[in-house]
Amino acid sequence: MILWPANIDSTKSRMQGRKIAKGSAVQTPRLDEINEAVRKLDMDGETTPGKARPRSWWEKNGYLIVAKKNPKSELLRNVATEIRRIRAARSTQ
Repeated sequence: MILWPANIDSTKSRMQGRKIAKGSAVQTPRLDEINEAVRKLDMDGETTPGKARPRSWWEKNGYLIVAKKNPKSELLRNVATEIRRIRAARSTQ
């Protein structure tokens, strides 16, 4: 399963690639944050930086490949929640 940063970006519309509700999404996620969140969810992921989604070819944010264990929407919500926890932990340090 391929996870693009736009899939969980609250600044994007559904037409621009967001796959989950805006309230569940995070603002401008980075590929390294997504990778860290996937690792904390006990999943292995392979990052490919510098690649662009075909629909937004000018944004070269990269993507992450993970094994499909759950529905994609559930995984994206879990990743977004984990990114929020990571950001909260960093802000308190």
